[in-house]
Formats: sequence, C-alpha cells, structure tokens
Amino acid sequence: MHLLKRFHRSLLQSGCIPSGSRVLVAVSGGADSVALLSLLHQLADKLSLHLQAAHLDHALRDASHDDALFVEQLCLDLGIPLTVERWDVAKITRQRKGNLEEVAREVRRDFLVTTARASNCHLIALGHHADDQAETFLMRLLRGAGPTGLAGMHMLNESMVRPLLPFHREDLIAYLIEEGISWREDESNLDQIFTRNRIRHLLLPMLESFNPNIRSQLAGLSEQMRQDESFWTDLVTRELVQCGRWQDDVYVLNRPLVLKLPPALGGRVIRAALQQARGNLRNISATHVADVLKLISVDSPQGELSLPGVWVARRYEKLLFRKRKPESVEQIEIEIAGPGSYPLPGGRLLRVSLEKRALGERAGTVEFAATCLPFPLQLRHCQPGDRFCPSGMFGSKKLQDFFVDLKLTKEERQKVLLLLKDNEVVWVVGLRRAEGRLPIAGASVLKIVVEP
Repeated sequence: MHLLKRFHRSLLQSGCIPSGSRVLVAVSGGADSVALLSLLHQLADKLSLHLQAAHLDHALRDASHDDALFVEQLCLDLGIPLTVERWDVAKITRQRKGNLEEVAREVRRDFLVTTARASNCHLIALGHHADDQAETFLMRLLRGAGPTGLAGMHMLNESMVRPLLPFHREDLIAYLIEEGISWREDESNLDQIFTRNRIRHLLLPMLESFNPNIRSQLAGLSEQMRQDESFWTDLVTRELVQCGRWQDDVYVLNRPLVLKLPPALGGRVIRAALQQARGNLRNISATHVADVLKLISVDSPQGELSLPGVWVARRYEKLLFRKRKPESVEQIEIEIAGPGSYPLPGGRLLRVSLEKRALGERAGTVEFAATCLPFPLQLRHCQPGDRFCPSGMFGSKKLQDFFVDLKLTKEERQKVLLLLKDNEVVWVVGLRRAEGRLPIAGASVLKIVVEP
C-alpha cells in the first residue's frame, strides 16, 4: 500500500492529529521531516488541517545556512507559512555547561513551543520514526534506564505529536524518491562523537547480523513497554495520593507505606517522587532508584544521597526529596549577661527575666532558682561529645542518645540550642531541662522563655 494511504489510515486510527487541527511541523530539511511535511500537506484538505512550519538553525555546521534556505524554498513551493530562527547552540551549551546533544534538544523544544504558541498551533509535529524508536531504546538501555525509561516515545505527548512512529526510515526514503522530493543530508549524522550516531552506524548493524528484524522488534518492544507504563502510571498516581505530599519545598514520602508496596510499584513511586522534586527525570537511571530503595530498606534510621539534580534523605519514617541539600545552620555562641531579650536564629527571641515566684514551666519556658544560676550564662549550638543530666534521671546522658530517643532528624538537631553555666548544660532549649537548680519557695526565680 502506498505510504500516503497507510499514513492517512494511521492518523485516523490513532487520532493523534484530529480533523481541524492547527499543526506546527518541525522541519530540519532532512528526509524524515521533509516526508512528514509532504504527507501532512497532501492530507491537509481532507483533514481540514492548518499547517505551519518551523526551522531552527543551530549554527553548528557551515552548511546549516543552506539547510535553512532549502526549507524556505520547500515551504514556499507548498504554500506553508514558515518561521526560521538561528540560535548559537554551541555558545548556549558552554553557558549551561551541559552536553551538546541534550542542550540542542532543549533549545529546539523551547523554540518549537514558543513558535507554536505565537502561531496559535496546539500541536507540534515531529519526524521521529520507528528506527528512531529503536535507537532511543538502545541509548536508554546503555545509560542504565529501567522499565519506565525504556518505554518508547509516545505518538502524542502533551502538544508533541509523532505521526511517523509506525513507519521506518526506508519507507520515508522510498516515498520521497517516488514523489520526486529532494531533501538535505546532515553530515553531522555521520559524526560518531555522538552516542546516537554510534548506535545507528555501529551497534544496530551489528545486531542486525544476529537478527535482521531487530529494528522492528526493538520498536515493538518499546511500544509494548510504553503501553505497560501507561497502566503503571495510573497506579503510581493513586499511590502518590496516599503516601506522598509537598511540605514547603520538600516532597515527602511515607516510608512504611512505600515499603508495603510490591517492589515493581515501589520503585515506580520512588521514580515519580524524584520527578516531583526535580521537575524531570533526565540523567536519573535505574541504579539511582535502586539506591533510594536501599536507603529506605536498611536498618539505619537516617541517611542521605546526592543524586543528579536532587537530594534524597531518610529521616526515620519519612523520605525527603528536594533539589538541593539544606544549608547547614550557622553556629552561634551568645553570652547571657543578665535579664533582657536576645535574638536567635530563625527569627526567635530568648527572653530572660527575674521573677518573684515560679509560674510553671512549659515547652518553651524554664525556671531556675536565681541564686543557683548566677550570670553570665552561655547559649550555643550542640557540639560533639555534649552531655547533660536530664531532669528526673540519675547520671548524665549523651545528647546524641537523647536526640535518638526523641527521633530528631539531623536538620532538627542542628537547630537545637543549649543553655550552659560554666560549660554545664542546664537546658536543652525547648526540649528538656537538666536535673537540679529548681525554684525555691520565697526566693527569686530566673525565668527563660523562647518565643517564636
């Protein structure tokens, strides 16, 4: 069957480009995009399509200007409006300190989305085909992707539509030759510095020596995994409602609930949480997900990981995801010379006063016999080796053990302040007073209050 008829039937069956759509076609000048533009142009009247085209000159090759001129003439011959821009992708890559392939992809996407919005087009048609699907599968596999990452490119993903995915490059070339349509060859597609080119020109031909149909089978496997992932996505979405939530700028998972899930689902929930925190999953591999699963499975109640673009920490029964590791608390040391108000980190205030009688202690209030605790006093953060004698107990206790008993996270421990007299801890501020120095009836009382 002629490719045009197969393409038409595919559009009707998939519904990826509904009748009456306004479509922006990305046209590089290569065979794939030229075939896509031609096929859509031939069906435009039947499907009531409004077509516009966009071409981005990456300024990476001497011939790129000629590519732009070729696309301009092609669109002029077809009567299709065209937007052409030239961006210095090499310069942008240096500024972002990124990978050329990835930055070029990001830049191209930004250009297409902006152009589509300006052109009032709600779909952006890309020329990816079945061979691209097979190459992408292998590329992700080599980078360590898991089942979710190996799922194929979607024919329709938000505003991006890939109507050529069911067809192979040889189908497109045959169509162009039959129609007498020329195209441009990008010599950079032969440069084996790029991973995709090495897969295309080295790995796939070698695999074909074992299985001549490997491209079709890889594309089919990728599509099957994409369908499976659609099923899993619905399950993951439901589970996130139960075990995940935002807490300020931190995405938090409930560890016990995640551990109750089957491993296949638990790993996907972890992956979804990483995406919530990062905004994307670029450079996140199956190994990273496995590291997070190990973090929540081991006996240690606290631990952390620095993954690409995200910090993950276990804090007892919570799993925290945020873009960057929290900054360390600035250590302070204040001398309390007498009654008055003393500013504390985080906007808090320490009020020190002498009272005639005791009024009772609360979480943020402590009272001492004034004669047993003369000024000056010291206020500072905890230090390794600190000990104190908690009220109601005999003997001293390491503050580290005290924090473990309270299940304080590392971040909470960093914020804890100590009130000391001659290097002896008399109050773990807001948490526990030390034994002794209680108010005496009829005697002056030293009252210390921490206010928000």
